[in-house]
Amino acid sequence: MSEVVTPDSVRAFIEQELIDFGAEPEAVSDDVSLDELDIDSLAVVELVASVKRRFAVDIPFEDIPRSSTVAAVCDLIRARAQAA
Repeated sequence: MSEVVTPDSVRAFIEQELIDFGAEPEAVSDDVSLDELDIDSLAVVELVASVKRRFAVDIPFEDIPRSSTVAAVCDLIRARAQAA
């Protein structure tokens, strides 16, 4: 069963995923890009898969460029969840 998509649940999930991928916890903020956090393309693919498992939201890998900010990724997930 998928988790309910709320701003807080998405933000907490994305933050934890980025930390699990090697980002420093204190570096994760809404306005920092995935590239600035040294999140590579493979990690983005893994993030997309994790989002699908957790929230049942399907996001194409190409929709999350490494230049995306943490806030933009969270907004994209919430928008896709609402559209579903």
